[in-house]
Amino acid sequence: PDLGRYANLERVFLGRSPSEAASYAVEKVREHVTSRGRLLLICLGRVDSPEKAAELAGLDVFADREDLPPLEAGEYFLHDLVGLQVTTPGDEVLGTMKDVYAGPASDILVVARPGREDALIPAVPAFVDGVDVAGRRVIVRPIEGMLD
Repeated sequence: PDLGRYANLERVFLGRSPSEAASYAVEKVREHVTSRGRLLLICLGRVDSPEKAAELAGLDVFADREDLPPLEAGEYFLHDLVGLQVTTPGDEVLGTMKDVYAGPASDILVVARPGREDALIPAVPAFVDGVDVAGRRVIVRPIEGMLD
């Protein structure tokens, strides 16, 4: 993703969920590359000591959709997938997108299936054929045993 798209945010929210997140003014944004990948470093107002920063460790960072630049064609927010129908390329309905979890190697799609356990599908090109937010569906290619 283009981390630079977040460079002009004026505020973010930190908390364990959007409903309990507190607002912080964004004073400075910088991208940092490590051996693990790219990070976005954000200097926040009211966070002026290592102790205050440590209190925020592990919290999720949220932003208002209106504060973000518009998405490019074909881009979507992961939470926009929740509620979409999940089908195979042959239009077999597998269920409904229940959630998206951040996994260690890739995001994990959680698909609710009536009368069955939820299916967990890695959100990688090998298994996800396409996302059509306007058409309200996610097309997946499960391998043998993935849905058992």
